[in-house]
Amino acid sequence: MIVATDPVLRPVEAIIDQINRDGTVHADAKGIPQFQAGDGCWYEAAGAIEGVIWHFEMWCVRHGETLPLDPLRELHIALKYMVPIQERTLRNLGTAMPTLRRAMSMADPDDQIDLLRQTQIRAELEKRV
Repeated sequence: MIVATDPVLRPVEAIIDQINRDGTVHADAKGIPQFQAGDGCWYEAAGAIEGVIWHFEMWCVRHGETLPLDPLRELHIALKYMVPIQERTLRNLGTAMPTLRRAMSMADPDDQIDLLRQTQIRAELEKRV
């Protein structure tokens, strides 16, 4: 499942890399943090990261495992509310992201597709609230 892992996690890793490199994130005209996906389009970073978190949370529940999601949650909050990202968060992301990438790349492809559908359903339900 390594091929499907890259389109999901590479944009998040690119955001982290940019923050580590020059302390910035791409933003739209309103100042909302954005990322460029593999399709070439720009999307809201916080919402996308939240979807990745949901995906991993469902995976953890389904498999009775734990993953280091707190650094990703902290990044999501910082981007959503446009507050400074702590150095501790960036350090912890450096440790967490390889673990998350490994978990996703080793997962059963059918399970990952089902989790993606569940994440999409949750995102649609969240829009209605």
